[in-house]
Order: sequence, then structure tokens, then C-alpha cells
Amino acid sequence: MKHANENLTTLTCFKAHDVRGEFSVNFDAAIAYRIGRAVAQHFQATNIVTGFDARETSPELAAAVMRGICDSGSNVMLIGLAGTEEMYWG
Repeated sequence: MKHANENLTTLTCFKAHDVRGEFSVNFDAAIAYRIGRAVAQHFQATNIVTGFDARETSPELAAAVMRGICDSGSNVMLIGLAGTEEMYWG
């Protein structure tokens, strides 16, 4: 499988209020890692709650985000499969 970052010249996954697109077309695990790391660094977070939805690619993306968060020096609290309400609670 070809990953987005092999052909990506412009980041198209950033929208006005979120990150979205087709996996391996607009973003991939490498971009998810960079997002996790950047968010943790930007907010100088000590702890970050992470969860994911039921899509097949979600565990891979969540793992990449968590690696980025941890590599920035922050801690991760993984709540696993979760809806928006659980994320807000976390």
C-alpha cells in the first residue's frame, strides 16, 4: 500500500475546524504522528486523552498519534473505542 506522504506535496487534510480526508490519500500514520507531536508541544501538555472510532484504520492512526504525543514528552491516557461524548469527558 502506498502512503500519502510518498506522493504528498500539499497537506489537504487540514480543514477549518478539524483534520479529515481519505486514509492513504490525504493523510497517513506519518502525518498522524506529526499532528500528535505538534499538538502536545503547542499546548505544552502534561497529559492527553486519546480515543478512536470504529473505522478499520483508527487503531493504526491512534497508535501513531500516541507515539507523537509520547515523543514530545507528554503522557497519553488511551480510552480506546469512544464517541465524541467520551472524548469530551476525558
